[in-house]
Amino acid sequence: MEKQGGEFSLERHLDTILKRASTPAIDRLHRIVNLGQQCLLSEEERSRPRDRRGLPGGLVYLADAEYYVIVPDLHARMDFFRAVMGWSYRGGRTVLEDLAFGRAQVVCVGDAFHSEARGRERWNKALGEYRGGWKRHRNMDEEMRENLGLLEMICLVKSWFPRNFHFLKGNHENIDNEMGHGNYPFRKFVEEGDMVKSWMLRFYGEETVRRVYYWEKSLPLMAAGDNFLVTHCEPSRDFYRDEVINANIFPDVIYGLTWVDNDQAQPGSAAGTLREFFGKAADARIFGGHRPVSGRFNLRQEGAFVQINTPNDWVVAAFTGMDAFDPETNIIKIG
Repeated sequence: MEKQGGEFSLERHLDTILKRASTPAIDRLHRIVNLGQQCLLSEEERSRPRDRRGLPGGLVYLADAEYYVIVPDLHARMDFFRAVMGWSYRGGRTVLEDLAFGRAQVVCVGDAFHSEARGRERWNKALGEYRGGWKRHRNMDEEMRENLGLLEMICLVKSWFPRNFHFLKGNHENIDNEMGHGNYPFRKFVEEGDMVKSWMLRFYGEETVRRVYYWEKSLPLMAAGDNFLVTHCEPSRDFYRDEVINANIFPDVIYGLTWVDNDQAQPGSAAGTLREFFGKAADARIFGGHRPVSGRFNLRQEGAFVQINTPNDWVVAAFTGMDAFDPETNIIKIG
């Protein structure tokens, strides 16, 4: 697993980040985020068609693999991400080893930032730090250690396995907390969106925010495999291949694949989107997350949309193909 010319293995890099007690140095973060964005911008056109601007579009086609792993909303859970990389789905080799040899495809549905309910007490304490002008910032430092550490991990794995690992944009990929371009400012328990942006500007500066912002803008919004799709959320309506590819030109597409709440989508939107990609394939499904589920999964739209998002457990979907997919056996708690 050594990368040619590299001093340490990828596993050691991930473990170092996981165990690190502080946020990354600015120059290191710049280097790794730049590496991640360069991988996104240089993806082969056959796997990621160009949009009308000539840039990699919002749709990525997955390479054939022995198996596929769908990872739900991460929300700063470095430990979950590291556990997925070290997990053995079929016995023996780890996911990371199978990525290296093209045996596995891993797709994350997005939402790298914001610890949400897991960090609610910390968020409440950090709100006072924010309102105090960051004179004290221990709680927010810890939140951002997790957020930025996970960002590093994602960019590193992408740089090692650009054809086999994909991270999709979720609604929390909005470092600038902008209103527009399919994004909406984020607040749930406190003022998370503003707090992250303010902390980043105070301790990392505008250049760092800009680099993360452009990394977010370079992310795909949908992954397409053999008879399955992966998106962040339940699609708001029927989506067509061309408009997903050109999502960065159409803000409603970004919104419709990242922000839609349960029961807000048009009836049959999952089945309609699947027909656009796969015709009348009976076993086709869309995988996504966005809203937490009770148990390991939730089957929506008559089973066409498989929702996985367990904030308190490490649950993934892992399967060899849709012909043999059974949510009871292929949606798995790994830790």
